[in-house]
Amino acid sequence: MSKKLFLLITIMLSISLALLGCGNSANKTSSDKNSGEEVYKLSFNVQIPATHKFHTDVVKPWADLVEKETNGRVQIEIYNSGALGTLATAYDDIKGGVYDIGYVSPGLHLDSNLYPLTIGDLPFGITDSGVKARVLGKLKDKYMKDAFNESTLLSISSTDSYQLYSKEPVESIADVKDNKIIVQGAERIETVKGWDAVPVSLGLEQIYESLEKDTVDQTTYTSVGALGLKLYEVAPYLTKIDLGATTLVFLLNSNSLKKMPDDLQKLFVEELGPKLGEMTGEMYKNQADSAMKEYGEQVKSQGGKVITLDGAKLKEFKKPSKKIWDAWAEEGNKKGYPGDEILEEFKTLIKDEGGALPF
Repeated sequence: MSKKLFLLITIMLSISLALLGCGNSANKTSSDKNSGEEVYKLSFNVQIPATHKFHTDVVKPWADLVEKETNGRVQIEIYNSGALGTLATAYDDIKGGVYDIGYVSPGLHLDSNLYPLTIGDLPFGITDSGVKARVLGKLKDKYMKDAFNESTLLSISSTDSYQLYSKEPVESIADVKDNKIIVQGAERIETVKGWDAVPVSLGLEQIYESLEKDTVDQTTYTSVGALGLKLYEVAPYLTKIDLGATTLVFLLNSNSLKKMPDDLQKLFVEELGPKLGEMTGEMYKNQADSAMKEYGEQVKSQGGKVITLDGAKLKEFKKPSKKIWDAWAEEGNKKGYPGDEILEEFKTLIKDEGGALPF
């Protein structure tokens, strides 16, 4: 073998090994040259782009906080736009170590042991992120004691409430009939069907393009998220329906956690994890109203506007959801949970927190 060929093969093998190393992002460690301490690198997969408020106001500041509070011993590597996996596969991806940290929408994992938390996404239920965190936290403590093994629960939070975005104005339930509407989660899919509309399940990364290309007519999404995706460019009408906030369950791969020293494990479980949920809830809650207002400003030049429905018209949107709440309890019973009991406790906790039931 010639020296040139041998050198070429050596270079190619080196590059291949480097690429393989990059692909396995979970919990790679190195030593800090100054302190000699081990540095733990944790991959954090998020579904939104780096321009989104969730990234700029929560994920990046939290990553910086982790590095500060651990004195540089833990570094968070952020992967935007679902680079390491979609929201639909997030639960299995985190458990399997595809990446270390991520968030899960329980409504996309109905057959998992997260089922009790799917109650938080019942249509027209909880719209306040703080209320949702407290209510679901209590239900989790009572009904999900053995649910988190392969993945460790960091915190429970939520987005702001989902609204309806459209290419044409929606001023009554008649304006959505037979329209194709992007929606995620089984309960919301059934809600859209109850409106005599056509639910379309697409990922967040597909919303803008689908509206732009007229593949769909409308979408449901949060007001903060809609600004982040610049939906005002393709959907000039926002109808305020407060469909409900999406539950976000932040998880850390348990093996990744166990690789860290006891003091860091304790810090993540007791302080840093809860702080991530707190930051998320505060951001969405504090910016929801201003985001809706800004959306209205952005669509003025297109003749668009923010539409607020009166009580009677909003009631028509809520009406089909009553049977979905009852169906949730029935399904819970089939899955071996005390579904009826959980639903009644859920309603009681909402009222205890000062909230109102939709029916």
